Amino acid sequence: MYFLAASFLLALLAVPFTAYSFTPDLVPESLGSDPVLTRTEEMRTWSPDNMYEHVNGEAELLIRYGTRGLGFSAYENEAGDYVSVDILDLGEPINAYGLYRLYAGCDGEELQISGATVLVDDYTQYGFYDRYFLRINLDTGDSTDDRTLVEDFLIHLTGQVPEPSRLPPALAILQQSAGKPCEVNYHPEHIDYDLETGPGYSWVDADGESYAAIILDSEESATHQSNALTQKGLANLTLYKNGVIWNKADTGEPTDYMKQTIEQIVEQ
Repeated sequence: MYFLAASFLLALLAVPFTAYSFTPDLVPESLGSDPVLTRTEEMRTWSPDNMYEHVNGEAELLIRYGTRGLGFSAYENEAGDYVSVDILDLGEPINAYGLYRLYAGCDGEELQISGATVLVDDYTQYGFYDRYFLRINLDTGDSTDDRTLVEDFLIHLTGQVPEPSRLPPALAILQQSAGKPCEVNYHPEHIDYDLETGPGYSWVDADGESYAAIILDSEESATHQSNALTQKGLANLTLYKNGVIWNKADTGEPTDYMKQTIEQIVEQ
C-alpha cells in the first residue's frame, strides 16, 4: 500500500506544468539609444500553475483577475541602466483594466501612449493595453529619459496587437458618472466576497457615495441575485432587467441616480 501511494505521489509530481507562450515578437529586442538597452535574454514565461516562482506573494490575486500567462523581459546597457517588464495576459481587456486600476490607484499622471494607458511614476509604471497588464520597473541614471524607454516599449507592443478588443461600453458610462474616471473599478470574481456578488463594477460618485453594479446573462439570474443580496442585508438596491445596482448605505430608498445609471449600462 505504501509503495502504491509513493508511486502515485511521484507520478503526480512528475506531471509537467501547462506551458504558456506569448507571441514571439510581442516585446522589443532593445529600448532607447545612446546607449541602447538590449534585452538580456528571451522572454521568460509562466502559466498560472507555476507563476508563483516569479510573483510568489501575488499569484493568488493575479489568478483571481484571470491571468492566463505571465512573461518577463529585462533590458540593460553598459551605463548601468536596467529596465524590467512583467507582462500578464488577463484574457479580456476588462480584466486587464481591473488589475491596472487596482495597482495604479487614483494618484499620479496617467498618459495614453499609442493607445495604451500608463501611470507615470519614478520607478514602477503600470499600464494596460487590450488584454495585457504591464508593470515596468526602471532603474536608470539621471541622464536617461525614462519616458522615452516606456514609449519605445509601448509603441512596439501595441504594434503587435493591431486590432485590440474594446472595453465594455458600461465602463465609459460609469467613468462619466463617477467623481473621477479613475475611481471606477472592475472586479472579475466578486465585488464583495462576503456578499458573493459575482463580477462587476464599483465606483464613487461626485458626492462621495459608493456604488456597485453587476450585469448578468439574464433577467432571471439578476432577479435571483437581487433577492440573494436583499436576504444578506442590502436594502438600498435597484433591479432593472438583467442588472442590479446598490449602495451599501443602510438608510434611504434607491435614488434617481441609481435608477438612471443601471438603465444606462443595461441598455447600452
